[in-house]
This record gives sequence, structure tokens and C-alpha cells, in this order.
Amino acid sequence: MSSSKTKTETHDDDPSARFEYRVWGEHRKARKLIRKLADSETREEVDDWYLLIHDESVNAKIRDNTLKIKQLVATHKGFERWVSDKPDSSEATPSPFDSLYDALDLDGPPSQDPGGDVIEAVDGLGEDSDVRAVNVTKRRKRYRIGDLRAEVTDIHITETGDVVRTLCIEGDNLRDLVKLRKALGLKGETNTSVSQYIELELDS
Repeated sequence: MSSSKTKTETHDDDPSARFEYRVWGEHRKARKLIRKLADSETREEVDDWYLLIHDESVNAKIRDNTLKIKQLVATHKGFERWVSDKPDSSEATPSPFDSLYDALDLDGPPSQDPGGDVIEAVDGLGEDSDVRAVNVTKRRKRYRIGDLRAEVTDIHITETGDVVRTLCIEGDNLRDLVKLRKALGLKGETNTSVSQYIELELDS
């Protein structure tokens, strides 16, 4: 897997830009403290198709017939800064996802068989494509801690049957995030995006 974690752009003017710090495993003390600090908690279950490519700076997924692409634009104090986009046409979608946009009719109504359609579309990219489609189901708890956000998510990887747990803190204020990370006892833990971790799990 190639590494792309040396970017220095800040994208401060992009309203979608967020700092994220994502760790994997139980982290029971951190979860307990998040619940204690939280101003609110919500729960959800979602089904995603991750489109894995050999570029750690790109995180792409399809949910409810909508393509979301996140781009890593900076790293600072161990946090990754991502910007996100939901393109509304194939022309606005970067390669290789532009071909999938048209093949899956992502500006149309949801398919009755999204899984079969995604696999067929990825296969249609040809042998030279490095895109790999992976289906997951997420059971997630979201928390608000002031202006910051946190989540604890169990991710079921359909291909392997494995369930992995991730904890993430995110927001705009890096100083407050660094303080929260320290309070949670997470400083020094490896910050790994969902797409990276899934690829590592599948290749292990």
C-alpha cells in the first residue's frame, strides 16, 4: 500500500474540511469517558460499499446510491484533515470513480440490487483497475462534545464476516481535539482511516 501522508495543504476555506483521529480496538476507558462527556448521543445502522484503491489519501464509498469521496489534504499533530465531496455528475467525479458513476446511475433512483450492481460495475472497469468493492454494515453511536464530535462504530465486513470496532474524534478546532485525545488516553495510537483498515483486514 502506498503512503500519502505528507500533504501540507490546509484547505481552511473548505466548509467540509475536518480534522479526524480514528483508532481501532476496544478502548473501553475512552468509550466510557466519551459517554460521560457527551452532550448528546444518537444511534444509526448504515450499509456502505467502500471503493478501495491503492491511494491512502482517498476514501470513497457509496451509500444510498450516493457517492462520497474524501481527500486527505493535511496532517498535523497526528490528526488527519479531510475534505469531502458528493459529486452530482460523472463529469464532476475524479477517475476511476467517474466510470462507476455512470455505470451505477448514481444520479438516478436507488437500485433494487445495489450489491450486485456495484460488483458488476467494478468488474467492468477491467483487469488494469485497482478498485476493490467491499460491503460493510455499520452500527454506530454518535456523540456531541461541545463543538467536537465522536463516534464508536462496530463494522461488519461482509466478505470475511469479521466485526471490527473503531473510535473516532473529529472537528474543526485542533487545539480542543488534542486536549480531548489526551483526556481519552489515545495519544500515540495509530490514526487509520476506515478504507485503510478494511484493506489491511482483507489482506491479513
